[in-house]
Amino acid sequence: MFRADSITLNGIFDKARKHPALIIDLRENAGGSVETLEHIIGHLFDHEVKIANLVIRKPEKPMTAKASSKPYTGKVIVLVNSRSASASELLARVLQLEHRGTVVGDTSAGAVMESRIYSDSVGLDAKVFYETSITFANLVMGDGKSLENVGVTPDEKILPSAKDSANDLDSAMSRAAELADVKLTPAEVRKLFPYLWGRL
Repeated sequence: MFRADSITLNGIFDKARKHPALIIDLRENAGGSVETLEHIIGHLFDHEVKIANLVIRKPEKPMTAKASSKPYTGKVIVLVNSRSASASELLARVLQLEHRGTVVGDTSAGAVMESRIYSDSVGLDAKVFYETSITFANLVMGDGKSLENVGVTPDEKILPSAKDSANDLDSAMSRAAELADVKLTPAEVRKLFPYLWGRL
């Protein structure tokens, strides 16, 4: 989700605007492009929104998202779990702080610091190429707090039970559907969205 171009995202929200509620499933989503994050948030608000302040050695402008010309105005529900990280967490927390959506699931990973990738190589005749990821900024949200090592606490914490795991049920999505005024049992959810083993 966080590697989509603007044309793809515009198409998604064109479809979403035809419906009264939108469920965004960010479980297992490790994040990705800041530009994609800003574009998604822009589609969910009718005004510019500050995502976070970058805390680094020299002053930086806050990370913001400009509103879309046709923002989605329906109800928003976001699903997160312990493997939701980076941009996924930022999206969920911005929606909480702006009172724009309901977050359901488990506490997120707490891994939001900004990093940069540096490429290099060693060797003469035979070269070994490698990359190093170096953290350069902490992100502080609108409430003055960082999500790093803390994560996003859901508005409704729903963890998979032993029964859910044994029978491949999805209680969190079932609850998200209920918040969107759709009745789906955990079993019905899994039939609609079957898990495909071996695929990302």
